[in-house]
Amino acid sequence: MTTTLVPPGPRGHPVLGSIREIQRDNVSAFMEAFRHHGDIVNFRGPLRINLLAHPDYVQHVLRDQHKRYPRPRKVQGCLSTIVGDGLVAAEGTSWLRSRRLTQPAFHRDILRRFGDSFTASTAELLDGWERRARDGEPLDIKSEMMHLSLANLARALFRTEWTDEVSRIEPAVQEALGFTHRRMTSPVDPLKFPSAARTRFRGALETINSLLYPMVAERRRDGGGDDLVSLLIDAVDPESGGMFTDEQIRDEVSGFFVAGHETVSTALSWTWYLLSLNPESRRRLQAEVDEVLAGRVPTVDDLPKLTYTTMVLQESMRLYPPIFVYMRCAAEDDVIGGYHIPEGRWVVVCPYVTHRHPEFWDNPEGFEPERFTPENSANRHRMAYLPFGAGPRKCIGDSFAMLQMPLVVAMIAQRFRLDLVEGQQVFPEPAISLRPRDPLMMWLRPNEETP
Repeated sequence: MTTTLVPPGPRGHPVLGSIREIQRDNVSAFMEAFRHHGDIVNFRGPLRINLLAHPDYVQHVLRDQHKRYPRPRKVQGCLSTIVGDGLVAAEGTSWLRSRRLTQPAFHRDILRRFGDSFTASTAELLDGWERRARDGEPLDIKSEMMHLSLANLARALFRTEWTDEVSRIEPAVQEALGFTHRRMTSPVDPLKFPSAARTRFRGALETINSLLYPMVAERRRDGGGDDLVSLLIDAVDPESGGMFTDEQIRDEVSGFFVAGHETVSTALSWTWYLLSLNPESRRRLQAEVDEVLAGRVPTVDDLPKLTYTTMVLQESMRLYPPIFVYMRCAAEDDVIGGYHIPEGRWVVVCPYVTHRHPEFWDNPEGFEPERFTPENSANRHRMAYLPFGAGPRKCIGDSFAMLQMPLVVAMIAQRFRLDLVEGQQVFPEPAISLRPRDPLMMWLRPNEETP
């Protein structure tokens, strides 16, 4: 079928179209456009974008016709400055080779061995919280979850205590991510012009490299490890027989830091925020943790029994998906929903919008973990919920995240209730991930204290 129909959309500025609104807050711009114009929206201006909200359209772009919708070169180029030619930025045959080499390391049976590392990191965090609770001062949970997710990722990658290194790499990763987000949303590439921001960005990359390359070299020299980096060193491409070089492993590991730690920390931060606003859900989670664990430290074997805990996380990621936008570019003319998608047009899948589609979600703005019971999920469109993406490029670390996060939530719930500081307003910030814009200040209450 051929058509020249253009999707509906906001008129915007006569010259700039909707670019200002998208740069200011793309999530709000996309949500508002969906409410007014429906399942496919055309944004005018220097950067022509089509927003796809319906799960059928999401499936078309991310799964059924994914080869016809690679990521825009600008997006790929910005990411590759940090992660080289690793999975996060690669396309085509390069991506396929990296996926073949890395996939075995992320098999769920392999990841189970890291459960003890995750609970050890969380126990160390909670011991520190005990002192903070006695002092009676609120805690920035966003920062705490960021530090914990980095510590867990470092232990899985290198099987080592990385406290000092985490304190160095955390600000470097944040600096690199922030600059990369500005590059993606700016009509002029700030990397091409001298500035203090560019200097800080290049310094951040040097810090990341100065930490990762020696660790990779050490693992290659020692051999025989069961951490993720050792698994990547030993990985052999089943088709070509090739193996990763040190530079390629550096690219993959930096990609894990960029894509892995912020998404997990963001999901955990929103979970504590939402639980503080929904005391009945918090009580149900607490009751499950008490019943299943009876005061002991959780293990990976407990995860199938922590069903409500997992549903709470799923609902948190529905309302605030850490990766809230996926950019693609039409490699050739196409038709979606009866509308013409010309070659070169950027198309946007925004899980934040799709996760609120009223055709697939009752009370879409409400926090209802029960919507993820097997019965309630059975007939839902598979593309109505995509916190880790979909199709061949679905996040390779989804099992890593869903093994780690319930353990963390269960351990924290055993010892503390987290209450949002009174009067604090919380706003989402659409950057690389959809994180709380400001520090997320919460009170630590020993969980034996009733609300």
